[in-house]
Formats: sequence, structure tokens, C-alpha cells
Amino acid sequence: MKFGAWIHERDLPLDGQIHAARQSGLQSIRSYSLEYARRAAPALKQNGMSLLAGMHVEADALAADWRSQIRLDELAEIHNLGMELEGVCVGNELRQGGDAFNFRRFTARLASGLANVLETYRRWMQARGLAAPLTYAMEGIVLDRFGRFHQWVFPLIDACDIVSLNLYPMDVRAWSTFGAFDESRKFLSDRRVRRDRLNRFELQLRQVLSQLERRNKPMIFTETGFPSAIGYKIENETLVIPQTDNALYESAMRELMTCIRTVNADFKGRIKALYFYEWRDNLYHSKIWNIEQSPIHVAFGLCDRFGVPKFDIQRLLANNE
Repeated sequence: MKFGAWIHERDLPLDGQIHAARQSGLQSIRSYSLEYARRAAPALKQNGMSLLAGMHVEADALAADWRSQIRLDELAEIHNLGMELEGVCVGNELRQGGDAFNFRRFTARLASGLANVLETYRRWMQARGLAAPLTYAMEGIVLDRFGRFHQWVFPLIDACDIVSLNLYPMDVRAWSTFGAFDESRKFLSDRRVRRDRLNRFELQLRQVLSQLERRNKPMIFTETGFPSAIGYKIENETLVIPQTDNALYESAMRELMTCIRTVNADFKGRIKALYFYEWRDNLYHSKIWNIEQSPIHVAFGLCDRFGVPKFDIQRLLANNE
């Protein structure tokens, strides 16, 4: 399994962070846009790292006319960056109905539209002798409460070369409002709470992999992890500063990685790569104050906001080869 992360660049240069991530054992980074990939490419090449490239897709425009989201010039530029591609991720967590937790939907129209886009890109690449795997980063709303894909998702699964999931050992309460910090504290400090959530996560992951196995599809974790916060404080009225317990965070992270490693072994290495949600705590994430009201987004980093690792990342990854 190859390990990577997304690295935000709001307040620290990207090049230095990429080098630090490589020194910590990461082999790849995730991009959500072509513009980011352009900035990251030189440092990735210098450090011998690969890229999971991202292409932006507008959900409403896709639902209205999937052809409007074909961007062959962007696809060509991604390949012209001249670096190893783990894949090209066409869209991330698309939703009809908006981003509010009670209204967001992934629909059959989005699934079929994305499948058409992926098939168009595949034909274009094949005509030019290019072979980067095509994928789409799905979130949990593509699954029912038993961890099974909704039937209308399967045309998209079949169109993917590798199926990507943003999957976390978290429920809605652990994401939204400042109450999520209490949920994070309980997850980190209460072993029973942590085991319950990790057991649910494992069952969901096994259900997903069983379905992918039947279709002979590999998988990527395009996002996973959990926050290290046990509390927070607010500075200057709007800046949410997480209070963390790095020892508890490391222990819980080891349990998560052991769970994923065990499941992956049972499915003969079907999970090909894992991308942690954030390399570094992100005090400027757009979801902190938007409609999702998710301030817990400040605390997902493997490093604190200054880029200092919260634990020995290299040791964590080495134990999960």
C-alpha cells in the first residue's frame, strides 16, 4: 500500500512541506485541482513522489449536461507535467441539493454523467497511448446503512479503473458544530467508544471491498483519518485553535492503520493507496464556518499547524508495509 496526503499551502510554502512529507515516509500527494498540481509538480519530481491528480467537476452542470464537464486540455496538461500519476481523480464528493448534512445527495444522474466523462477521457487517453488510472472520489453517501453501494452507483464503479473512497471512522455528530470536539475527545480517550467506531468502520470497509472484489476493482482511500483534538479555543473571534493530545492520537491512529492493514490482507491487497486527509492542521479550511459548520476540520493534520509531526509518522507507515 502506498501512502500519501493532501498538503494545504495557506501559510507555509508547498515545496518545503513536500520535502518534509517525503522525509516522513509519504510517497505521494493528492491534488484537488490542476492549478495545485502545477505548483506541486517541481517539488514532487525533486523528491521522487507521485501525484494523485484532481480535476474539478461542477455537480449541477454535470447533472444538466455531462458534456459541459469535459476538459481535455486539462487532462492533457496533467500528463504533460511529466510525473508519475497514481491516477486522475475526476471530481470529489459531488452533491445535488447542497452541502448541508440533511440535504446533500449523490444521485443516479451524477453517477451516469461521471461515467460518461470517464469513458470519454479513457478513449482520449487510449488514442494517445496514455494509461493513468481514472477514478472519482466518493463519500459515504454513496453507501446505504449496511455499507452497500446504492444500485445507481454501479455504472460509475464500472467506469472507474480504480474505485476511490473518502471514508472515515466518524459519524455526522463527529463532523458538525463545536460538539464535534467532544466526539473527538471521546474517540481518542474512551477505548470502548473508539472500538465501537472502528468496528463499524471495519464492517463498512469489508462490505465495500466485497462488492469491489466481485467486480475485480481495486480501491484507493482518497481521504481518511480523524482529528487529534480533545478541545479548542477561539482567538480573534474567528480563529479556531485545536487543543490536541498527541499520545492519544498516535495510539488511535495505530489502531486505525492496524484495522486497515488487516482488512487489506484479507482481501489480498485490494487497497492500493491511502491518502491521509491532511498533512498539517488547517486553521483556514473553508468548511469551518460554511453551511456545514464543521470547525473540527482544523485538527486533521499528521502535523500541527506549524508543520511539526504529532508523532513518528515514518514509524507508523513502516509498521504497515
